[in-house]
Amino acid sequence: MAELLWFLGGAAAYQILTKVLRISQLYMFFQEVHAHTLIMLESASQDLESAVQLKMEMLEASNVEQDQIKLINHADNQAVETWRTMTIVKIQRFIPKVFKDAIKYDNWKEMKKYLHDILKL
Repeated sequence: MAELLWFLGGAAAYQILTKVLRISQLYMFFQEVHAHTLIMLESASQDLESAVQLKMEMLEASNVEQDQIKLINHADNQAVETWRTMTIVKIQRFIPKVFKDAIKYDNWKEMKKYLHDILKL
């Protein structure tokens, strides 16, 4: 009888440890994918800023009036900021519930700080 209890106890312990290890590995995988996703988003943001800057240089080299250039520049910068805001909102909205606690930022600036901290740049 004691052997049966030891066997059942061992089987239960095995099941518990297996689940804990799976959850731990899944969380580490999520953290890795999350970090690389943020790196790609930051890279895309930098590309957008470069495109806006290039556009401004081309407009200044053309015959467009300074007032128009300022309006265009303001609109482009607003579009980039809107993209950044909506990116963070979508990450927070569509992240699986089990990983919601892993999102430790509410805006682009906090996301960049979070990314900097996890990469230890």
